[in-house]
Amino acid sequence: MPRSVPATLVNMTRRDSPSPWQRLETPEAARVLADGYLRQFFEPFIWRERRVSDVAREVGVSTNAMLYRVRQFMRLGVLEVTRTEARAGRAVRYYRATSRGYFVPFAATDAPSVAALYETSLDHARRSVLAALTQAWSALADDPRWFGLYTYGDEDGLHSHVLLPFPPDLTQPKSGRGLLAPLLDEGHPAIWDNATTLRLAPADAKALQRELHNLHQRYRARAQPAGQPHLLRVTLAPLDDG
Repeated sequence: MPRSVPATLVNMTRRDSPSPWQRLETPEAARVLADGYLRQFFEPFIWRERRVSDVAREVGVSTNAMLYRVRQFMRLGVLEVTRTEARAGRAVRYYRATSRGYFVPFAATDAPSVAALYETSLDHARRSVLAALTQAWSALADDPRWFGLYTYGDEDGLHSHVLLPFPPDLTQPKSGRGLLAPLLDEGHPAIWDNATTLRLAPADAKALQRELHNLHQRYRARAQPAGQPHLLRVTLAPLDDG
């Protein structure tokens, strides 16, 4: 598909929702949402009126860099000016996404496979998680000589393989607290990173999925504009035993 073709934008109305979905048909428009790095500049405008300077500060780039992205999004037809306020010297423009919802067909992306599209879409989020964890771990490492990987097991097999900024407490290995348990103590920041394999019955796995969803929704409802931002990513996926 030619890269220079303007984005084709189509409103799709789902039967189960009155909200239209804006369909992004060309690779340039699709990349706004399929590329994790580019998406971070667009997400703050989704159905909220925002000024360029405010979003630039939120994303952590210069106003000129943000303005470049805004012009790009407007050219692709996914961003529009909602109003203009008269100010001394220069009028201030407010922008908002052109739709409350977007749909990017796999065929409109330049990804060679579904796995590649998933990888690209999550790449920026994964790098953000790693950067945040690295900063938090570094702040907790009083003695860098003990900052590293800790692997522990017993007669029952492997228990933990984690990155820690300090030696774990193995005085009570059967307590069920795990190697990350000291992070739960007061005085440590709210940080957690752990991957494990659980052998669950289908009903229990479904219950865990719903419990994770409900937990996320409960704390999302308690979010405060003045609160400290925390990056949360929870993944649950079945493994192939073969």
